[in-house]
Amino acid sequence: MKLYLYIFIIFIISISAVKAQKPITLVEDSMKFGTRFFPGFWLTIPETKPEIIKKNWTKAIEKGTKSKVSSNKYEMTLFGAIISEISDGSINIMSMVVDGDSLTKLFVSVETKRDVFIERTSDEYENLSTYLNKFAKGQYILVAKDQLSVEESKLKSLEKGLKSSRKVKARFEKNIQASKVSISEQHDKITGIKKELEILNDKIDYSSSLLSTMDDGDAKKAKKSELKDLQKKKKTLLKSINTSENKISKSNTAISDNTQNIKMNEADQKELTDKITQQKLTVNRFQQKLKAIEDY
Repeated sequence: MKLYLYIFIIFIISISAVKAQKPITLVEDSMKFGTRFFPGFWLTIPETKPEIIKKNWTKAIEKGTKSKVSSNKYEMTLFGAIISEISDGSINIMSMVVDGDSLTKLFVSVETKRDVFIERTSDEYENLSTYLNKFAKGQYILVAKDQLSVEESKLKSLEKGLKSSRKVKARFEKNIQASKVSISEQHDKITGIKKELEILNDKIDYSSSLLSTMDDGDAKKAKKSELKDLQKKKKTLLKSINTSENKISKSNTAISDNTQNIKMNEADQKELTDKITQQKLTVNRFQQKLKAIEDY
């Protein structure tokens, strides 16, 4: 139920984001450069930054000509531009970039001859319109690709985190299994020691009884030494039992700790899985956005 709620929320956000997208537009207008007004067009490029558009527009119009753009803040002027997609001859281009609301406005005025500008009624209008829209589309695609790349990186990071979390859980499970094996081994060891102690206690009792009836002499001394060795061995065996019991206690603690760690790990995995589901929807939304721009 929770997953469906996540999907519904992301779906609503996606619809809202799509509705908020601004289209590429081309509007006829005029702008003042110096003391003169120049007829031209405002090109709106969604989700772009003026400094980036200025840089890329300069690069685009300088391509194929030895002339360089003269720049003054956000104004650009290029004389003698060679852009065959717009005109067969050289052209002069006056441009300006303005920061809009989540978009950049690029004003372009193209002069084909002295005081002759490309306007909506000009023969070159279709060429200019196509060129400007192609430029805007290319810039918007770059933005969409960057956005998609960011979201894909987030998804990759989440998936990497989930993979790592699963490895950690496997390590906890391995530790539990190792602790269980250790407990079983120590129980077997204690059982074996206790059997050995039963036999040893019988020998100690027998030696003690026999020693109490013996006369002083070398034989009694030897028997005392033998009894002392048996008691020493008993002490060593009892110490081994204590060591094994401590190991069992530590193993039980390890099992308890790792079991608790697994519970927390599974909760983390659940959270990561939910985030991955959301992020996949986000990535898909940006993929669709990029495709829509490319198909524009």
